[in-house]
Amino acid sequence: MTNILFVCTGNTCRSPLAEAIAKHKKSNRNVEVKSAGIHVMNGMPMSEGSKAVLANKGIEQEHQSQLINEELLEWADVILTMTESHKNAIIQRFPKRNDEIFTLKEYIYDDEETKEKLEKIKHHIAQLELKRATFLANNQGKVEEYNENKEISNQEEFEAKLLKEIQPDQEAIDELMSQIPSFDIMDPYGGNYEIYAETLKEIEEAIDKLFEKLDKENN
Repeated sequence: MTNILFVCTGNTCRSPLAEAIAKHKKSNRNVEVKSAGIHVMNGMPMSEGSKAVLANKGIEQEHQSQLINEELLEWADVILTMTESHKNAIIQRFPKRNDEIFTLKEYIYDDEETKEKLEKIKHHIAQLELKRATFLANNQGKVEEYNENKEISNQEEFEAKLLKEIQPDQEAIDELMSQIPSFDIMDPYGGNYEIYAETLKEIEEAIDKLFEKLDKENN
């Protein structure tokens, strides 16, 4: 069994589309899928635009939005996001799950050189966030003191030290990002039917490649 979690922003447009298409196409594959969002009002239905383009393909999907959490991450074997920013946001919150988090398009991409760069980016993002968390934890007393005493100059010095700590990783991320293509799936939110249909097509093509990849890995 492979458990796949699709993630977007509000869990009302793109990730529900991915979940619905994957459920529709999984056939007899040993796959389970769910979706979630990183900024969510829990219990929201799928957007009307997403419902419309799915209905046009004869697909009906009951859906209520949910916020990504540790329980969902524990359930998932792989977490596939709609954009790089979604991926980075999850890594920032859960850096130890770094190895299981990809954009959907990144996960199905088969250029080895680009895949190597993407792995390096993920490593640097995780290292950056761990360094940030460790630095803040080790200096929490100073932060509280600066905030209480309004010692702006000391606080600026503190922030400069933090920036110096994470700067090598940030520079490496920026350099690597300039060398790879975009793996983002277009956000149709607020768009017309044609825009939703274009996003659906983009997601459907990616899901087809995803299942091809899983089939090869399981045979």
